[in-house]
Amino acid sequence: MGTWSASITGNDTAQDLKQEYTVAFWKFEVPEALRRLDAFVRQDFDESDEEEWADYYYSLADFMWRKGILTDQVRDRAIAMIDSGFGLELWAEAGEKTLQERKKVLAAFRKKLLSPLPSRKKIRPNIHPQRIFSDGDILAIQLQTAGKPYTSGRDRAMSEEAFHACDGKYVLMQLIECHAGWSSALDPEVKDHWAVFRLFDGVYDTVPESVDPEQLKEAAFVMYDKLTPGFFCESSMVYFKRRKARVLGNATVGKKPPNSDYGVFFGIDRPWCNADSKLLAAMGKEPLCSRYRGFGRVYRDVVYYALNKMPYNYFEPPAERVDRLYREAEAIAARAEAAEQAGGEILQLQYGGITVGFLTRMGERLEDLYIRGDLWKNGFGTQLLRFALEQVGSGAYLDVPEGNVAMLRICEKLALTPSPGAEQGSIRYMRK
Repeated sequence: MGTWSASITGNDTAQDLKQEYTVAFWKFEVPEALRRLDAFVRQDFDESDEEEWADYYYSLADFMWRKGILTDQVRDRAIAMIDSGFGLELWAEAGEKTLQERKKVLAAFRKKLLSPLPSRKKIRPNIHPQRIFSDGDILAIQLQTAGKPYTSGRDRAMSEEAFHACDGKYVLMQLIECHAGWSSALDPEVKDHWAVFRLFDGVYDTVPESVDPEQLKEAAFVMYDKLTPGFFCESSMVYFKRRKARVLGNATVGKKPPNSDYGVFFGIDRPWCNADSKLLAAMGKEPLCSRYRGFGRVYRDVVYYALNKMPYNYFEPPAERVDRLYREAEAIAARAEAAEQAGGEILQLQYGGITVGFLTRMGERLEDLYIRGDLWKNGFGTQLLRFALEQVGSGAYLDVPEGNVAMLRICEKLALTPSPGAEQGSIRYMRK
């Protein structure tokens, strides 16, 4: 086990047992909790392992003192261990300075154990011990946007007025599963549950009387470069009761949505993050291609975050990488601006009202296709290039570096034809 400081809890043993202390004194009276903890700890070590035992027993005494439940027996034994120098051998091996630091900590700890106990505190593990609803249940829950800011502008364009107008309306979701993310080693029946849902697209003024699961469209969160309707949240009925949740029916769960690691936490309401913003940001998003008019920071940001997804050079210092990517983004932006001034045009792809991709068209030549880094695996590059090809018609072409595997695949997907004319190291693709 590891130790990183001379403090009573500055070691792995104390940290690993902290939640088990909470479970023991939450479920059982003090004498029974102590008996179970002793039996549990002795499965791995006992007093013969002085370092581990000291870390265990001192952290136990510290926990019980802070919660106002320290018994005379535990207190007296901990003090006897301190007075005898129990477990100090390895500290001495680390050097005189380290040993004296530990002794100073133990002296202060001894004084605390002999001081009056604080008032008894409520003990409850910071977990969600019960699962909620049944797998397959389709729920309606209420949006509560009043008095909150819209905090997900990167994922969907939405005005504060439109956000607040959704207050009291409803969204639909289906429970995929309710799984245990953690189980107590002391008492395996104590588990921390998390609920995984599929969010459906659409905002309802009132709770629908009935729903046809086959007609419901999935919403889309952005997670790990992919779009997913899945999210996880606290397995607590408290939040769902507050939001007037109603079960509308039950349907086959089917395949679990990919990347369901997106978190929507109903217990978090901060100026920079709230659950309502996340839910609404996943709604009503369709890719839309058009001509980009005007030129500004948006273009540079999309290009920068596209470049940032390129293979990482671990020998390049992070600050130098950031500086280099910004310079490259500025150079590409300058090239695009020059093309526009020379009679070309810049095409854009918007998703949820947010510009996430660009492509430059100069006559029949297409170049500089960039998709925001966290969205590039969702076919947006293919859609934007297809749109550009339709605008140009036959004769449209682009030169793709041989190492740009993603662009080569897009060209193959769109059945473009390799043609002569490209510079060395690139392949020219044309639309016949």
